[in-house]
Amino acid sequence: MKITRRVFLSSMLYMVSTTALPFELKTPFKLITFKSNATFFNAEEMTLLYDIADIMIPSTDTPGASDSHSAQVLDELMVTWASPNTQQQFKTFLSQFKAKARNTSGKEYVLMSREDRLALLIDIDESAFDASASDFLVIYKRLKALIFHIHYSSEIANPNFFLVPGGYRGSLTQDELNVIYERKYL
Repeated sequence: MKITRRVFLSSMLYMVSTTALPFELKTPFKLITFKSNATFFNAEEMTLLYDIADIMIPSTDTPGASDSHSAQVLDELMVTWASPNTQQQFKTFLSQFKAKARNTSGKEYVLMSREDRLALLIDIDESAFDASASDFLVIYKRLKALIFHIHYSSEIANPNFFLVPGGYRGSLTQDELNVIYERKYL
């Protein structure tokens, strides 16, 4: 997906609210598991999605994907933004991801150690950028791009976050832009 100025600006103007979902931490596996279905994804899919996002952008001295609720926002986007084709692609990807984890480790994804889950994702990530990428890897790259876009356009991850209210105004003069920036810092 090519990020153009219009796509970027429109994504900044779009606000998604997420619901709080019950979850628990599986301590031996260092895995957050969801206890109920989200808006679009079921609990098992949300567990996978949340963990994939958390491995991609872990919390360190800066906020991670779990801090920006990237998986939950993606879940809401599947209902409000995604076409039926995109919805099906992501559902299929998560199903294939589960199967790949089982085939690779001989265990269900939720029973794999954090290190094994990280190694699996690294392996998939390295394969995704080969010239002969499968449909699975193409959707993986799309998922990764969305997770990074959601995270880095969030208020918690972007110190220059500025929610622009109102409609899209394509051509602003420098004076109009300065007025908008001044309102932010007042």
